[in-house]
Amino acid sequence: MKRSSYFLIINFALLLFNFSSCKKDEAIHDHTALTGLFKVEFEHSFDGAEFSFDSTYIDAQGDTLHFSKFDYYISNLQLVKSDGSIWSQPDSYFLIKSSDDLSRLISIADVPVGDYTGINFSIGVDSTHNVSGAQTGALDPANEMFWDWNTGYIFIKTEGTICTFFQASVFEYHIGGFQTANATNCVHKVSQTFGGSTLTIAPNTAPQIHMAVDLSRFFNGTSDSLSVASMPMIHDPGLEAVKAANRFQEAFEFEHLHQ
Repeated sequence: MKRSSYFLIINFALLLFNFSSCKKDEAIHDHTALTGLFKVEFEHSFDGAEFSFDSTYIDAQGDTLHFSKFDYYISNLQLVKSDGSIWSQPDSYFLIKSSDDLSRLISIADVPVGDYTGINFSIGVDSTHNVSGAQTGALDPANEMFWDWNTGYIFIKTEGTICTFFQASVFEYHIGGFQTANATNCVHKVSQTFGGSTLTIAPNTAPQIHMAVDLSRFFNGTSDSLSVASMPMIHDPGLEAVKAANRFQEAFEFEHLHQ
């Protein structure tokens, strides 16, 4: 009996040790305590006025614009930590649609805890994913943001009607191009600091970055502007597409944080 009791005690002690070790191992590999999430909201306006498909807007030439579509890709999202290091979200591709409020609020999970002072992202789709074959999600060709395997994705698509003094007509701008030759690379990077504020990522919180997007910048930039009446259509990569992408890069501005 004594010998049996002795082995019983030893086995029970080993069982407790193994259980304790498993719990410690689980704690080590439990990443939920080491990461959090944040959200980014893109709020659209047009030259200071709230953007709506029910409204009309005046361009730099004095003509009236009415929109039926304004969609664009956001990709390769990064956060800048307070120490200057960069966290990059893998495979981050989002189709922002002005007609879909849900698409304009994106949620990013599995972000390392810490303090961040800025955000980077690209407008458009990088060259790797332009030539990666059939894809899903935001990059699904069914979203009608894809030309073909040679020219790749449409990065920005806006359509509508323009009313001039003489007549009303349609406009269509399908902006894309990922090759650097012949000035057709329309992928642009946006980098914004949080204006001295800090985005703190922690478990069980969901801070939100608010980005203001002035869609009028697509037409009226700091260096040039587009006359919709004179050029109502761009459907191919090229110099005019690059100019439009350059202007649209200016549309994005950090506004505030909800911590």
